[in-house]
Amino acid sequence: MNSYETPKVLKDLDASEGVYMASGAASDGGTADGSGNGPKCDSIYMQGVWQAPDYSDWAGGTRGYKQQFACLGCPANTHNGCGLQTHYVDSDYAASYDTDNGNRKPSWEKKGYGPDDPVTDWAM
Repeated sequence: MNSYETPKVLKDLDASEGVYMASGAASDGGTADGSGNGPKCDSIYMQGVWQAPDYSDWAGGTRGYKQQFACLGCPANTHNGCGLQTHYVDSDYAASYDTDNGNRKPSWEKKGYGPDDPVTDWAM
């Protein structure tokens, strides 16, 4: 696999079945042991979609934690993407990525803030 492509989701209210999309996992199931139970994003707000923090000037308005800090503080966060979509694949699905299971979420979410809560805690 050379690059990760984010799946596109289309909503059809007339559909009677759910549709499951492949996320680009390796043919062996996405893990070194082939179990298919590889690391995943644990954030209920980011849902596996990487987002960079927004440090632009915001003229004193209010921002939510998701907009301001995005994936900051997540063990899988890298300077340009989610490590689960790049480094994990490049490592040939190394088992060492399992050490962060259950903890892959931004700092603000770990502290109990919601994505749209106005930012009051700048220590992320």
